[in-house]
Amino acid sequence: MESHYQKLNRKLDRLLKEQNGHTAHTTKGKQWKFHPRTVNLTNIHFTKEETELLDMGLQYSLQKPSATTWTNLAIETEQAIRLLDDAIQDSFCIMAAKKLKQICNTNHCSITNKRQTHMLKNIKQKITNDKAMTAKADKGKTIVIIHTQDYTNKVYTFLTENNFSTIPQDPTKKTKQ
Repeated sequence: MESHYQKLNRKLDRLLKEQNGHTAHTTKGKQWKFHPRTVNLTNIHFTKEETELLDMGLQYSLQKPSATTWTNLAIETEQAIRLLDDAIQDSFCIMAAKKLKQICNTNHCSITNKRQTHMLKNIKQKITNDKAMTAKADKGKTIVIIHTQDYTNKVYTFLTENNFSTIPQDPTKKTKQ
Protein backbone atom coordinates (compact mmCIF):
# COMPACT_ATOMS: atom_id res chain seq x y z
CA MET A 1 0.00 0.00 0.00
CA GLU A 2 2.90 2.33 0.81
CA SER A 3 4.37 1.91 -2.69
CA HIS A 4 0.99 2.84 -4.18
CA TYR A 5 1.03 6.22 -2.36
CA GLN A 6 4.65 6.84 -3.33
CA LYS A 7 3.73 6.19 -6.95
CA LEU A 8 0.79 8.62 -6.70
CA ASN A 9 2.99 11.28 -5.07
CA ARG A 10 5.60 10.94 -7.84
CA LYS A 11 2.87 11.27 -10.45
CA LEU A 12 1.48 14.36 -8.73
CA ASP A 13 4.95 15.96 -8.53
CA ARG A 14 5.54 15.25 -12.22
CA LEU A 15 2.20 16.79 -13.17
CA LEU A 16 2.92 19.87 -11.08
CA LYS A 17 6.31 20.27 -12.77
CA GLU A 18 4.72 20.02 -16.19
CA GLN A 19 1.97 22.48 -15.33
CA ASN A 20 4.05 25.11 -13.55
CA GLY A 21 7.47 24.45 -14.98
CA HIS A 22 8.73 23.92 -11.43
CA THR A 23 7.67 22.20 -8.24
CA ALA A 24 4.97 23.56 -5.98
CA HIS A 25 7.52 24.08 -3.19
CA THR A 26 9.19 26.97 -4.97
CA THR A 27 6.00 29.04 -5.13
CA LYS A 28 5.60 29.29 -1.35
CA GLY A 29 7.80 32.38 -0.93
CA LYS A 30 6.66 34.05 -4.13
CA GLN A 31 4.87 37.39 -3.81
CA TRP A 32 1.94 37.93 -6.13
CA LYS A 33 1.70 41.33 -7.79
CA PHE A 34 -1.77 42.85 -7.81
CA HIS A 35 -2.97 46.08 -9.37
CA PRO A 36 -3.19 48.98 -6.92
CA ARG A 37 -6.67 49.66 -5.58
CA THR A 38 -6.11 53.43 -5.52
CA VAL A 39 -4.28 55.49 -8.15
CA ASN A 40 -3.67 59.09 -7.13
CA LEU A 41 -2.94 61.29 -10.17
CA THR A 42 -3.02 64.47 -8.08
CA ASN A 43 -0.65 66.05 -5.59
CA ILE A 44 -3.08 65.41 -2.71
CA HIS A 45 -1.39 63.64 0.18
CA PHE A 46 -3.45 61.06 2.03
CA THR A 47 -2.52 59.58 5.40
CA LYS A 48 -1.88 55.87 5.74
CA GLU A 49 -5.32 55.33 7.33
CA GLU A 50 -7.04 57.28 4.57
CA THR A 51 -5.19 55.27 1.92
CA GLU A 52 -6.20 52.02 3.60
CA LEU A 53 -9.83 53.18 3.63
CA LEU A 54 -9.64 54.11 -0.06
CA ASP A 55 -8.06 50.71 -0.80
CA MET A 56 -11.20 49.04 0.59
CA GLY A 57 -12.82 49.98 -2.72
CA LEU A 58 -15.92 51.76 -3.91
CA GLN A 59 -18.22 48.99 -2.76
CA TYR A 60 -17.08 49.13 0.88
CA SER A 61 -19.95 50.16 3.11
CA LEU A 62 -19.66 52.11 6.36
CA GLN A 63 -22.50 50.78 8.44
CA LYS A 64 -22.98 50.78 12.13
CA PRO A 65 -25.34 48.35 13.81
CA SER A 66 -28.75 49.91 14.23
CA ALA A 67 -30.94 49.74 17.32
CA THR A 68 -32.96 46.97 15.69
CA THR A 69 -29.80 44.86 15.47
CA TRP A 70 -29.45 44.94 19.25
CA THR A 71 -33.17 44.29 19.71
CA ASN A 72 -33.07 41.31 17.34
CA LEU A 73 -29.98 39.94 19.10
CA ALA A 74 -31.73 40.15 22.49
CA ILE A 75 -34.93 38.54 21.16
CA GLU A 76 -33.05 35.70 19.45
CA THR A 77 -30.99 35.09 22.59
CA GLU A 78 -34.14 34.93 24.71
CA GLN A 79 -35.76 32.51 22.26
CA ALA A 80 -32.71 30.26 22.42
CA ILE A 81 -32.71 30.35 26.23
CA ARG A 82 -36.39 29.33 26.33
CA LEU A 83 -35.49 26.13 24.50
CA LEU A 84 -33.24 25.11 27.42
CA ASP A 85 -34.28 23.18 30.51
CA ASP A 86 -36.32 25.28 32.99
CA ALA A 87 -33.81 24.70 35.78
CA ILE A 88 -30.94 26.41 33.94
CA GLN A 89 -32.84 29.14 32.08
CA ASP A 90 -32.37 31.78 34.81
CA SER A 91 -28.60 31.38 34.99
CA PHE A 92 -28.26 31.55 31.20
CA CYS A 93 -30.54 34.59 31.11
CA ILE A 94 -28.29 36.41 33.60
CA MET A 95 -25.13 35.43 31.67
CA ALA A 96 -26.68 36.55 28.38
CA ALA A 97 -27.76 39.90 29.84
CA LYS A 98 -24.24 40.55 31.17
CA LYS A 99 -22.69 39.62 27.82
CA LEU A 100 -25.13 41.81 25.86
CA LYS A 101 -24.37 44.77 28.14
CA GLN A 102 -20.66 44.13 27.70
CA ILE A 103 -20.98 44.04 23.91
CA CYS A 104 -23.19 47.14 23.87
CA ASN A 105 -20.85 49.10 26.17
CA THR A 106 -17.72 48.15 24.26
CA ASN A 107 -19.11 49.66 21.05
CA HIS A 108 -16.00 48.70 19.08
CA CYS A 109 -18.10 48.81 15.90
CA SER A 110 -19.28 52.29 16.75
CA ILE A 111 -15.74 53.56 17.37
CA THR A 112 -14.50 52.08 14.10
CA ASN A 113 -17.48 53.49 12.26
CA LYS A 114 -16.94 56.97 13.73
CA ARG A 115 -13.24 56.87 12.82
CA GLN A 116 -13.94 55.74 9.26
CA THR A 117 -16.68 58.35 8.85
CA HIS A 118 -14.28 61.04 10.05
CA MET A 119 -11.57 59.85 7.63
CA LEU A 120 -14.08 59.75 4.78
CA LYS A 121 -15.07 63.36 5.49
CA ASN A 122 -11.38 64.35 5.47
CA ILE A 123 -10.85 62.57 2.14
CA LYS A 124 -13.90 64.25 0.63
CA GLN A 125 -12.77 67.65 1.90
CA LYS A 126 -9.25 67.20 0.48
CA ILE A 127 -10.62 66.13 -2.90
CA THR A 128 -13.15 69.00 -3.00
CA ASN A 129 -10.63 71.66 -1.93
CA ASP A 130 -8.14 70.54 -4.58
CA LYS A 131 -10.85 70.51 -7.30
CA ALA A 132 -10.36 66.83 -7.93
CA MET A 133 -12.70 63.89 -8.32
CA THR A 134 -12.79 60.13 -7.93
CA ALA A 135 -13.56 57.84 -10.81
CA LYS A 136 -13.71 54.11 -11.28
CA ALA A 137 -11.03 52.76 -13.56
CA ASP A 138 -12.12 51.23 -16.84
CA LYS A 139 -11.30 47.70 -15.75
CA GLY A 140 -10.95 46.26 -12.29
CA LYS A 141 -12.01 47.86 -9.04
CA THR A 142 -9.42 50.61 -8.94
CA ILE A 143 -10.28 54.10 -7.72
CA VAL A 144 -8.60 56.90 -9.67
CA ILE A 145 -8.21 60.30 -8.02
CA ILE A 146 -7.73 62.94 -10.72
CA HIS A 147 -8.14 66.69 -11.08
CA THR A 148 -11.51 67.54 -12.62
CA GLN A 149 -9.92 69.68 -15.35
CA ASP A 150 -7.51 66.87 -16.32
CA TYR A 151 -10.41 64.44 -16.52
CA THR A 152 -12.42 66.82 -18.69
CA ASN A 153 -9.41 67.32 -20.99
CA LYS A 154 -8.86 63.57 -21.32
CA VAL A 155 -12.50 62.98 -22.22
CA TYR A 156 -12.45 65.84 -24.73
CA THR A 157 -9.25 64.60 -26.42
CA PHE A 158 -10.64 61.06 -26.55
CA LEU A 159 -13.80 62.27 -28.24
CA THR A 160 -11.98 64.47 -30.75
CA GLU A 161 -9.25 61.95 -31.63
CA ASN A 162 -11.79 59.21 -32.29
CA ASN A 163 -13.95 61.37 -34.57
CA PHE A 164 -17.08 61.44 -32.43
CA SER A 165 -19.68 63.95 -33.53
CA THR A 166 -22.88 65.31 -32.06
CA ILE A 167 -26.18 64.35 -33.64
CA PRO A 168 -28.78 67.00 -34.46
CA GLN A 169 -31.59 65.53 -32.39
CA ASP A 170 -32.15 63.09 -29.56
CA PRO A 171 -32.79 59.55 -30.92
CA THR A 172 -34.39 58.37 -27.66
CA LYS A 173 -37.94 59.16 -28.75
CA LYS A 174 -37.55 57.20 -31.97
CA THR A 175 -36.02 54.23 -30.15
CA LYS A 176 -38.76 54.32 -27.53
CA GLN A 177 -41.50 54.06 -30.12
